Amino acid sequence: MPTKHNSAPGFWVLFATITAASMAFVASSSLNVALPAIQVELGARGADLIWIPNAYIMVQASLIVVTGSLGDHYGRSRVCLVGILLFGLASVICGFATTTNVIIAGRLAQGVGSSMIVPNSLAIVSAHFSRKGQGWAIGLWSGFTVLMAGLAPFFAGVVTDLGMWRLVFLIHIPLGVLAAIVLLRYVPESYNKNAPRRMSIFGALLVIIGLGGITFGFIESSTFGFDSPILIVSIIGGGIAVAKFLRDEKEDKHGILPLWLFKSRTFSSSNTISFVFHGVIQPALLYLPLNLIQVQGYSATSTGLSIVPLILVATLGSTLVGPLLDRRGPRLPMALGLVIVAVGFFTFGNVGVTGGESEYFSTFFAPVVLFGFGFGLSFAPLTMAAMASAPGNNAGIASGVNNTMTRVGQVLVVGILGGLAITWFGQRLMSDPYIRSLPSDAQAHLAADAGDLAETSIPDWLTAEEQERVRQVIRESFATIFSILMYIGAAACLLSAVIAILTIDDRELKLKSGQDILDDSDVLPMPEDPPRIQPLESP
Repeated sequence: MPTKHNSAPGFWVLFATITAASMAFVASSSLNVALPAIQVELGARGADLIWIPNAYIMVQASLIVVTGSLGDHYGRSRVCLVGILLFGLASVICGFATTTNVIIAGRLAQGVGSSMIVPNSLAIVSAHFSRKGQGWAIGLWSGFTVLMAGLAPFFAGVVTDLGMWRLVFLIHIPLGVLAAIVLLRYVPESYNKNAPRRMSIFGALLVIIGLGGITFGFIESSTFGFDSPILIVSIIGGGIAVAKFLRDEKEDKHGILPLWLFKSRTFSSSNTISFVFHGVIQPALLYLPLNLIQVQGYSATSTGLSIVPLILVATLGSTLVGPLLDRRGPRLPMALGLVIVAVGFFTFGNVGVTGGESEYFSTFFAPVVLFGFGFGLSFAPLTMAAMASAPGNNAGIASGVNNTMTRVGQVLVVGILGGLAITWFGQRLMSDPYIRSLPSDAQAHLAADAGDLAETSIPDWLTAEEQERVRQVIRESFATIFSILMYIGAAACLLSAVIAILTIDDRELKLKSGQDILDDSDVLPMPEDPPRIQPLESP
């Protein structure tokens, strides 16, 4: 909605924020397709292939609370623009890298840039649109960023097959240029008028060290195991740093995270549900392609095509639910979406081992559609509940908290369930009667290699018939573990739906509906250096 200043029409606000956020989402979803080509051309080691994606996730999760608060203090568009510039430069470094170490360094810088872009792009949307139109706007923001993230792997696959994997990094440049031009030309600046003049550097370091330590520990848990001294120190040390930060913030020492936000039951509940929901979603997105390729025998191309319906219906769900949020509030759409995702999880768990690609429409198609549509219905309401339950002045930190809960939930749940999946797979495989009938040396070989899940190597000294029988047991064992993970996801989503019904308060959001309309007191000219908050009159 235009303001009395020379402000942006809603179209340009959405265009700029969706384009900017798409840089970060595309960078998360497209890279895995290009990793094999990077490994061949640059001679990447196994550890490099782990850190190229994980460096980005770890830095983003560590910084996103701090960068969201920076936007509230010094201007959301300004911080978003700095993030776009940094992200673009890092993408150029990755695109022209000649060693994997340079790519990892570039990915670290991309993580810093994305941590500035994502929370502040959403905070700009929240600051510009009144509560009446906020659900519609967040629905569009959610839907189109999901669509971009979903289409990115197909673009990555095409350019990688053409021998141009570097374009996977360089595609971010035109997105960044477009977003930056629109932000500078059309989008007014906004701040938190009540924020302290300065943020505490020590407080910011506590957040970064704390979340970084916890994230690093869980990312590396599948490699080193939770009994590794390095990971124990990392996780415990990170927990102590976070506890110290929260204790200090009770006395408002750092001016980063206003803990009174959590007095809102809706804010606390929506962030808790985000933690659980995105946490269990991530293993599904990780193990589904492995299931299709390694167990069901799909080709890589067919696997990509089989996930297209998920992306399309998720985008449809996000865009359709937006107007409903403005009329009804997020509680019922959120709960309905979570229940549909739970049904999708449960249906995935009942598939088992199939006859391959020819049986896709009778096996995987229905759960893919249910899962995607439920995700689309849930994503925007969760985001809106977290944003709308906080005052508009705190949009940046509210977005930062919500995104942090999402990222940390993904890392922690994948770390925990990933470790359990490996353990359960090994137990299921080695307890199979046929495997137990094999010679002891064959059993020892399989037990030692079970950490590779469906890619567990088969002893080459077995007969062809024995190898085929072992291969079938491996496929069945992985399918069993996949089913268990899906049932856990279904239970978690049903529990989250119950929590949403009992705790998300649409009336609370309506009571705050007058606080977030962008007017003269929210839109300010860019302040002179050094950045400072100008005194504002109340709306």
